[in-house]
Amino acid sequence: MSTPTVPLFDRLPEIYRTRDAEQSPAYPLRAYLGAIEEAFGALHDDIGRLYDNLFIDTCEDWVVTYLGDLLGTTHLKGDPRTLRADVADTIALRRRKGTLGAIERLAADLTGWACRGVELRENLGWRQHLNHQRPDAGGLPPWGGENITRFMVPRGGTAPIRDPASLALRGTPFDSFAYTADVKPAVDDVRHVNLPNLAIFLWRLAAWQWPAQLPLVKGVSDLGAQPAPLARFAIRLDLHPLDRPVRLFNIARPAHPDPGDSGGVVAPLTQPDAVPGPMLDARITTGALAGHPEAYVHVDFFDDTAAPPTGLDLANVGLNIFLPQSAQAAFAATAWQFRGDNLCAWETGLREPVADGEIVIDPDIGRVLIGVGSAQQRDALVSGTVPLLYTSFTCASPGPVGAQPVVRAPFSRTGVELREASALPGGTSLQAQMDNLDAATQPVVIEIQDSGVHLLDIGALAGTAVDGGVSVRLAHSLTVRAADGHRPVIVLAQPLGFRPVDAVDATLDAPAVRLEGLHIAPGAGFAAGSALIARAALARLEIIGCTLDPGGHALRDDSRAPMTPALRLEDGYGFAQAADRDAFVPTPDIVLQRSIAGAIAVDERYRLDIADSIVDAGLGVGDPAGGSFAIGAATDPANGWGAPLQFQGLTAFGPVRVSRVGGAGGLFAQRFEVLDNQHGCIKWSWFSGDADRLPPNHFCLHGGSAGDARLAFTAERFGDPGYAQLARGSDVRIRTRGPDDDAMGAFGFLLEAHKWTNLQVRLREFMPVGVRPLAVPVT
Repeated sequence: MSTPTVPLFDRLPEIYRTRDAEQSPAYPLRAYLGAIEEAFGALHDDIGRLYDNLFIDTCEDWVVTYLGDLLGTTHLKGDPRTLRADVADTIALRRRKGTLGAIERLAADLTGWACRGVELRENLGWRQHLNHQRPDAGGLPPWGGENITRFMVPRGGTAPIRDPASLALRGTPFDSFAYTADVKPAVDDVRHVNLPNLAIFLWRLAAWQWPAQLPLVKGVSDLGAQPAPLARFAIRLDLHPLDRPVRLFNIARPAHPDPGDSGGVVAPLTQPDAVPGPMLDARITTGALAGHPEAYVHVDFFDDTAAPPTGLDLANVGLNIFLPQSAQAAFAATAWQFRGDNLCAWETGLREPVADGEIVIDPDIGRVLIGVGSAQQRDALVSGTVPLLYTSFTCASPGPVGAQPVVRAPFSRTGVELREASALPGGTSLQAQMDNLDAATQPVVIEIQDSGVHLLDIGALAGTAVDGGVSVRLAHSLTVRAADGHRPVIVLAQPLGFRPVDAVDATLDAPAVRLEGLHIAPGAGFAAGSALIARAALARLEIIGCTLDPGGHALRDDSRAPMTPALRLEDGYGFAQAADRDAFVPTPDIVLQRSIAGAIAVDERYRLDIADSIVDAGLGVGDPAGGSFAIGAATDPANGWGAPLQFQGLTAFGPVRVSRVGGAGGLFAQRFEVLDNQHGCIKWSWFSGDADRLPPNHFCLHGGSAGDARLAFTAERFGDPGYAQLARGSDVRIRTRGPDDDAMGAFGFLLEAHKWTNLQVRLREFMPVGVRPLAVPVT
C-alpha cells in the first residue's frame, strides 16, 4: 500500500484517532479521509509543480520556452538541458556582451562541450615601428627572466625551440605564436588568423574516466647497478585491461566563476591543461618550462588491507595511479617525477634512462613505466606478474554508445533475487554468481560492483551441457548489469547461450535476459570466428549500453585486429529435440540500444530491433565488398535473409541483408538488400548506392554513382577516439536532415546539429560589430 502524499488522518490530533479506533466498526473516519486523500494529494502535487515552474532550475521542460519569452530570448530547439542553461544565464550574459568569458559560457551552455574563445588578431605577426615600439607580455629580449613568461612569444618574434611543452601547443587553441594574415574565406571549420576573426574552439568528444582497475604487468626489468639518480628496476604496465593500445585523454575542468561576480556566471577563461583533449607528451613532463604534469597525473595511496580496498577515489585528472598503503614507508622519500615518452619498444630500452621515482607515460598507446631504486620498492608494487597497484585512465568517444561508466537508472529491487559480483578482494566472482540459475525461484539480477575483468566460462556451470552444446538454463529472467558509474569487462571462455529449463513451460512465460553496461570480449581460448552470443532461446534478449567487442581495433604495429561476430542465432533456437522446438512458441526479440556490436547473424524466426547503435563487420565507406555481413542470416548468409529489422539510429559497417525492414536514421556503409521490398518504409537514411534492393524510402540519400551525398567518419576502427563520429566534411544533409532534423546514424540522439545551429543563432546576437565568429571543432 502506497503512502499518500498528504496523510490527512495522521495529521489529526491523537484524541480523534483514538476515538476513531474505539468505534464499531473501527476507523470510520480514517476510511472517509482515505477516500479523499488521493484527490487531495493530486491537487497538492499540482500546486507544488506550479511553484517549481516559477524557477528555471526546477521547472518542467515545456516551461523553459515560456520563461524565455519573459526575457525576450529567441526560441531554440534541441537538448532540453542546453535550452534550460541558455535561459538561466540570459541576463548575466547580456550584461557581459562582448567579453570572451561571456562567449565561452554561452558556447558551453548551448553545446555542453568544453570550449575556448580566442581573438585571432592576437596571433597576427607585425613589424615594429622604430619610433613607436610595443613590447608584448613576453618582456624585453630575451623575453624576460622568469620561467613563467620566458617563452611567451612577442608578436613578430620567432618561436623558441628550447621548450617542447610550449611548442606542443602549436596549432592548438592555445597557440600563442605569430602568423601572417589568412584571408581565405572562413567557411571550413578551420582557424583563420585575421583581424575580425574570433574563434570558438569546441571539444566534441566526451571524455570517460574509467574507475580504478588493475593494470597489466608486462614485465619488470632489472637494469643492474646504476649511478644515482637512475633507477635499478623498471616496472612496465599496460593500462587497457584487454592488452590494447588506448589513447589517453585529459579531464575537462571548467573554471569556477569569480565569487565577487554578482551574476555568478562568467568564469576565467579555459586553461590549456583543463580541456578533454589528448594528452601531449611534453605537457606531462616534469621540469619543462611550460609543462604541468600535475594537471594530467595524480599519484596517491589506497588502503590495501581493507576488503574491498578503499581510498580509490579519483582525482580530476586524466591518469590516476594508486599505490598500496603498505608501500608508503618504502616511498616516503620519493619525490615523483613524470615524463612523456615513446614506449613502443620499451623491451629494448628507452631513449633516455629512467630515474628513480620517475613515471614515464606514453599517452599515444596507454603505457606506463615506473622506475624504482630497490627490490623492496619493486616488490611493493608487483608480485611476479600480479600488480599490487591500481590505475585509472581517461579515454574518449563521441557519446554514450557502448559500455561507458555512465550514471544508470536504479532498478526495482522488489520481487527479484539480487546477487552482487566483484573482482576486487573480498568480492564474489561473476562465475560463482551465475551458478544455480536453473533453480532460482524468482527473477535474478546480478550487479557487478567494479570495473575490473571478470572471467566467465558457462561450461563450468552445473547443468549447462545440454542440446549438444553449452547453454545457461534459466528458470526465470536474468539481468546482468554494471553498477552505477562502472563498466566491467567480461572475458568469455566460450560463447554465451541461454535457454529455459523446460521448453514446454516457456510457452506461457519464457524467460528474458538483459545485459546492461557490460563490455563482453572473447578470451584467449575463444574459438576464432565464433560469435560472442550463440544461442537465445528466450522471449527477449536486451543488450542495453553494452559493447559486444567487434574487434578490428588498431594494434600497436598499426595493423588491424581480426573481427569478432556478436550474435549467431539460427532457426530452431538450438534445441536438439524436435518436440522442444515445437513446444517453444515465442518469437525471440533481439533488442540493441546504445550499444556497439560486431556482425549480427540472425535467422528469420527472430525479430531484431536496433536503436542508437553501431554494428561493425569491418567494412567502411568505399571499402571493396566482401567479408561477413553486418546484419544477415546465420544459416546461409550469402543466399538466406536475416531476421526482420526495425531500427532508429543505426550505423552499419558492412552489408545488410534482411527479410523485412522499417526504420529511420540509418547509415549503411555497404550494400543494403531487403527480400520483401514491397512493404515497410525507411526514412532519413543514407545508402551506399551499390546495387541496393530497397523498400519504399523517403527523404533518403545515396552515395557512390547513385547519388552525390558524401559520407565520411572521423574514424572507422573500433577503439579510436572518434569511432563512428560523423566528420564535418560529410554532406550537410547527412548531418542535419536525419530524424528530428538532426544527424543520421548512431549518434543522432546527441542533437549535435541543433547545438551548432543554436550556437550560430546566439553568436549573431552577441557579436560586437566588425567581429566574425568561427566555430571550430577540435575533437
